Amino acid sequence: MKKTLLATTALVGASLLAAPANATVGSRDNMNVTLGGMFWFSAYVKDEEISANNGRGYGFTVSESEIHVAASAKADNGITYGVRLEINGGAADNSNMDEAVAFLDSPSWGRIEMGDEDDVTNRMQQGSWQAARGAGGPLGGLGDLNTVFNGVGGNGGVFIARADWQTFTTSDDTKVNYFSPRFSGLQLGASWTPDTGEVSGGPATADSDADGDYENVLSVAATYTGSVNGVNVGASFGWQTGSDEAAGGAETQDLDIWGVGARVGMNGFTLGAAYRDIGDTGLTAAQSAAGADAGSMWSVGLGWSSGPWGLSGWYHNGSMDNTNAAARETEITRYGLGAGYRVAPGWDLRAELTFLEHANVRTGVAVGGTTDNDGKGFLLVNRFLF
Repeated sequence: MKKTLLATTALVGASLLAAPANATVGSRDNMNVTLGGMFWFSAYVKDEEISANNGRGYGFTVSESEIHVAASAKADNGITYGVRLEINGGAADNSNMDEAVAFLDSPSWGRIEMGDEDDVTNRMQQGSWQAARGAGGPLGGLGDLNTVFNGVGGNGGVFIARADWQTFTTSDDTKVNYFSPRFSGLQLGASWTPDTGEVSGGPATADSDADGDYENVLSVAATYTGSVNGVNVGASFGWQTGSDEAAGGAETQDLDIWGVGARVGMNGFTLGAAYRDIGDTGLTAAQSAAGADAGSMWSVGLGWSSGPWGLSGWYHNGSMDNTNAAARETEITRYGLGAGYRVAPGWDLRAELTFLEHANVRTGVAVGGTTDNDGKGFLLVNRFLF
């Protein structure tokens, strides 16, 4: 919920080309230790109607920088176990640690993860972003949406502005994940997050039960991947629910989001699509009675890759109803073209030309305004992976 940038390595890893393997830096009697990481340097140019406090229209940013430390070993009974840490390196990062998780993995009963990590709805989803070959695409996040545009999706609109959603619910909050073994291409997963305000580094009692977070968040997901007549296919379903922790009796609707996605690939081409329904998540009963909802979104993408090169095009649309009859519907449309090139092992160049149409920008939660915000932007990213 509190994390506004996508830093999920499971999704970042679905890139144009695979990242180089982490290097083994040493070992002890207990576990083997590996070291890796990433560094992204971005340059952007943009032109946007709403440009308050950000009107220069160009700039540089280190959009991602992390050091990854992992340790693992295999027990005599065949279970692989270990830990993985993602340490933020950027000067603007709010926390020194991004993800910290321990795992137990068995080919017979699956994988259990314990710690600060994205949940199964994020990790197992298939969709339009898998066709993206540029810097952003429909996924948004660090790729381009947070870097290029000015506050898109505020006041509840984040769920319709981007093709992912879990970064705005449980994110890397402390949880337990379970992934089943894969049977004939099918895998099931479940996550439990007791409180979305709890992360590593403090006692469990430090987070309030009346601060607007969600508690007892349950996430379930199913995904299928395989090959049918030489065509690579994937499909997924995810659902997430949790109870609202309202303050002062201002109860809002509980967390209730579901989504589906699919992709097909053949001869260097990938086509992906996704849909998500947010229901009345986060709204008060009065807002829902007045006709507001939290919205829905859909997106499609088509990509091509050959050797070090990649090209893609995509379209994303999200909408939600408001209580303001003069601006009943807020709609966010994004579309663009992307390109990628592997310069050398561990060094990618990514580029994205993105267009934004934001109708009836919300002035508050469930309150539609009559202001529109159109924009366009170009982003060039050097991605270094080690």
